[in-house]
Amino acid sequence: MPPVRHLRALGACLLLSLTTAVSAFAVTPNGRLQIIHLDVGQGDGAVMITPLGQVVMFDDGPGGTGAMGKTVVQQLQALGVTTIDHHFCSHYHSDHLGGTPSIVSGGIAITNGWDRGGSYTTGAYTSYVTALGAHRKTMVKNQVITLDSLSAHPVRIKCIDLAGAGQSSTEENTLSMVLKISYGEFDMTFGGDLPGQVSGSYKNIETTVGPETGPVEVYKVHHHASATSSWDDWLNATTPKVAVISCGNGNSYGHPTASALTRLHNHSVHTYWTETGSGVAPNATWDKVSNNQIVISATWEGAGVDTIRGTGFADTFINSGTAPGDLVAPLASMVSPDGGEDWKVGSSHPITWTATDNVAVTTVDLAWSSDGGSTWSAIATGIANSGSYAWSVPAQATTAGRVRVRAHDAAGNLGADSSATGFTVDYWTVTASAGLGGAVSPAGILNEAQGANPGFTITPLAGCSVQDLLVDGVPQGALTAWQFTNVVANHTLAASFLDATSPVVALTSLQGGQRLSPGDNVDITWTASDNVGVDSVDVFLAPLGPAYGWMLLAGALPNSGSWTWTVPALATDSAFVRVVAYDHAINFGVAISDSGFAIGSQSTGVSAGGPARLALAPPAPNPASGAVGLNFSLPAAGQASIEVLDVGGRRVGQYAGVFAAGSHSWTWDGYGAGGTRAGAGLYMVRLHTAQGTRTQRLVLLR
Repeated sequence: MPPVRHLRALGACLLLSLTTAVSAFAVTPNGRLQIIHLDVGQGDGAVMITPLGQVVMFDDGPGGTGAMGKTVVQQLQALGVTTIDHHFCSHYHSDHLGGTPSIVSGGIAITNGWDRGGSYTTGAYTSYVTALGAHRKTMVKNQVITLDSLSAHPVRIKCIDLAGAGQSSTEENTLSMVLKISYGEFDMTFGGDLPGQVSGSYKNIETTVGPETGPVEVYKVHHHASATSSWDDWLNATTPKVAVISCGNGNSYGHPTASALTRLHNHSVHTYWTETGSGVAPNATWDKVSNNQIVISATWEGAGVDTIRGTGFADTFINSGTAPGDLVAPLASMVSPDGGEDWKVGSSHPITWTATDNVAVTTVDLAWSSDGGSTWSAIATGIANSGSYAWSVPAQATTAGRVRVRAHDAAGNLGADSSATGFTVDYWTVTASAGLGGAVSPAGILNEAQGANPGFTITPLAGCSVQDLLVDGVPQGALTAWQFTNVVANHTLAASFLDATSPVVALTSLQGGQRLSPGDNVDITWTASDNVGVDSVDVFLAPLGPAYGWMLLAGALPNSGSWTWTVPALATDSAFVRVVAYDHAINFGVAISDSGFAIGSQSTGVSAGGPARLALAPPAPNPASGAVGLNFSLPAAGQASIEVLDVGGRRVGQYAGVFAAGSHSWTWDGYGAGGTRAGAGLYMVRLHTAQGTRTQRLVLLR
């Protein structure tokens, strides 16, 4: 925050850190008057916190959010406001009273709601009146409300004029209430959207009310710096030093206007804008934009130094009157942490600062914030200005940490500074994990303070044993416990396990003795369990029994306990099913049908006479040691083929062509297409036609 420190070198008094929660400093009663111009977009809304903690609002915006993305209620809650002692509504346009219903519904009480009385015919006005209810009160000219009444320096709010200042009008801006806040030698004025020029339905009220108001230090610019306000008669009468413009980015009115800004600059008034708006661009010599809140911190003293600050700026201005004594605040500067550091919970670091004063720094207070400055917790209070303090980092993880130093002198002046940007407070981590077959306790990503000594237990499941323990990637052997000592880094711990226990499988169907028909949908069911868990299941078929080999029906099935099998076109009375269950370690368990079951084939007779039909006769001879005769018949002429397949489904022989209806025959010589003689074993003979498929089994002997 270089701008803040530069202004301190010029003798600034009480400049506070500029963060998104800068107003959190303002709510603490500290003997100064705090006026926070909220970021309400295109509208007006400000909060005043008296030196003893009373809360006042001057308008409350249109009810939405501004550039900082926060509603009025959220901004008030961030300030810690729970009750508004006095709420003033300058006039009845929605951009000045639209936030009232949400303030009340948000749980913030309004004790007194002041306006000019009467009525107005808009929904926003009706909602405003309903929200105030019996707390609504009517203000009159010259009425004075006193705050901090028991203080030697009370705050007074005077109604200078309202309702057109004696001129007859029904135009809302013309009817705006004008208030003057006085705190000793500090004065400020709020006048809503008061016009200073006769234009259309507007009337010139500024010329009348300006002399009634008199000189002020701060002017809340009328009507968001429109062309019809802030005229010379007003500025000559009030002679403000600084002015605040509340306007919204992208507004449709062209606020702020060049003509209003020119008049303010010609009267040597520096302006501060809540948002850039959509009118004239700011002049760097005279104008500064926060796009956030604007906070004024004022003292009652004559020639006292007041501050005005927002995002990217912190300036000072001087009260009228004569200085009573030492008004020079100490100059404090945070050295470390100043942002960007990464400090671990439980570690110790020196907080360092510098603090000087024109007389002497008497005491120093240190505090820290985990939320970017919204709230603060004391580290040390009333310590000597040694420039260093050993801090043990608390157990509060954050990426928005800040440390604040406040330096006091004997006259009660205060100088403050905090970390320029956020620093990180976090933990060392131990990431503990376990493979299948066991557990590590505790497990997961564990936060550990610096110097901690966390211990871990490694426990295998029944039937498993510890294989290895990797600590930070280094094998440690088959350990069942581990402890880190004096943690000053991130660590990993990973356990692996050996599983020597096979799954237990039971086939609940198909069992022997059944007869199935080709095309049937049959549920093959089983139960399978494992000490760790069944990973997958395979299902096999032995068409002619286990001695003649197994065919894979389905692989890598989930352990659902059931799989539906469509029975193929086979003819056998000795088929078996096998279920194999695997665990993650490739241990497996097997269950087989207790005896053979039958698959009945369709008609296989091949007749030389009678109606033609689709049929495949059993191979002859079968078993065979040489050539095999294969006879078939077709119900109609067409394409057909006979294939000889081994148990793996590989084709070793084929006879194909276009055939007439009726009987046909083919003699397979027992050799494959490559001229290699087929080996002994089980083979399937399959007839393919447009009318369907027929299958027989063949056993070769060698």
